[in-house]
Formats: sequence, structure tokens, C-alpha cells
Amino acid sequence: MRKGLAFALWLAVGPVAAGEVRIDPAFEVLPANHLKFYLHFPGPMERGEVFRHLRLVEIDPTGGELGEVPEPFREVELWDETFTRLTLWFHPGRQKPGVNLNVEIGPILEEGKRYRLEVSGRWRDESGRELGEAVAHEFLAGPPDEEQPDPTKWKIKAEGGFVRVTTDGPLDPESLRKRIAVRRVGEEENLTVKMEGNAGGLVMRFDPMLRPGRYRLLVDPQLEDLAGNSVARPFNVDLTQVSETIGVEPLVSELFFEVPPTDSE
Repeated sequence: MRKGLAFALWLAVGPVAAGEVRIDPAFEVLPANHLKFYLHFPGPMERGEVFRHLRLVEIDPTGGELGEVPEPFREVELWDETFTRLTLWFHPGRQKPGVNLNVEIGPILEEGKRYRLEVSGRWRDESGRELGEAVAHEFLAGPPDEEQPDPTKWKIKAEGGFVRVTTDGPLDPESLRKRIAVRRVGEEENLTVKMEGNAGGLVMRFDPMLRPGRYRLLVDPQLEDLAGNSVARPFNVDLTQVSETIGVEPLVSELFFEVPPTDSE
């Protein structure tokens, strides 16, 4: 999935605006072994039997429905503490090649086919109000991604009051939110960073703006891509073959960058 393909990261930040429902990530192409979506809602949602409000359908190039994908989701409700974000897993047993469900039922996504994830407008929030309009995201299943994220291939540049990070492939947005930090060299406190997507990769903005000097970008080895591969290990790994590494804490990756002085300094 990574090699030879251009990509854009989309990482929305902050609360969802009133009335807005968002499906994340919203790439037009996702790896065939894609693992998770995040559904963001404008307020706390009704829980229990939420999967009756969700569908994954195969579509033709015009968006016409070819058929519903049977039982694609891991049907466990995984909410954040505000009940405004639901982590929606594709069933890992079907997305991981070679395991029982993948062999017996088949994968959820097939490379080269188009799909639409649908969120019903009949879903109610805690007060009983329906969302009103269905929300959907259409995407193409691209080649499966079997490669781990490799921070040594990333490029960082500070420019115009923000920092641009070009990674080696698209990353899971919530993992990215939790698994990277920025510190000024010589200091141990993480800086407050706002991340957003851009065609060139990840853009980080800071408030207050970074002072001129040398900085560290810290990457937790548990950082994952869209297929569940982490910096530490691939998702589709035979643990019997890596038993000697279990219990060994992988090292945090450090990338350094400079913020140059402004013309007035």
C-alpha cells in the first residue's frame, strides 16, 4: 500500500460542530486489510444495538448498490468517555490472513472493489432525537498494507509557523493523536500540538508558536497505520516466531528538527 502511492493524512481536531457527523478516516482509497473507522457525533448517542444503524455495501463505479457485505463488524460498542466517538472495527478475524474466519468466510474487503459505509439517519442521540440524514463514506479497496510504519523514513520541516511531517504512509488517526509528542530539546514537557491533514502529509500547529531552536518529535512504538501494523510489529504476525521479543519494550523513535529564527530575531 505504501510503495509508489501518494497519500494524504486527514486528522480532524476538536469537537464536532453542531449537527455534524463525521466518518474518519475519509480516504478515497483504503488498504484491503483496513481495520478501524471512527464515527464522530455532535452529542452523546443512544447506546445498545448500534450495529443495526450501520451497513457496509459493495457498490459499482456509479455508487449503485451491488449487495450488503455480511457481518463485517466486530460487534462490540467501543465509545469514548463522552459517548460522541465510536470506534468501529472490521472483524480482525476476517481481516487477518490465514486465521479461521478469514479462511472460512473470506475477507471483508477485496482489492479493486468499491464500498460504502453507511450510518443511518434514524440513529437517535441520548435525548431521543434522530440524526435526520444518513451519512456515508465511499472508498476503493486498494492493495493490502503489510508494512510497518517506519519513522526513520519521515521528513520534518518547520515553515511559516507550523511543522510539516511527511510520513511513509497513512496512519490511524486516533493512534496518531495518542502516540506522538513534541518537546523542545533539553525539556521534558510535551508541547500542545494541533494536528490536521494536508496533501503533503501531517501538519502540526502550536499555541503558542514554537520559539526558534531544536526540537524532538517522539514516536511511540505502538503507533499504528490503517491496517493495524505498528512501529513495533506488523499486525499479521505469527507470535510463535517472535516469542523471544515478547516482553521486550521497543524504543521510542526520536526525530529532530530545527525551528529557524524569524527575520526580526
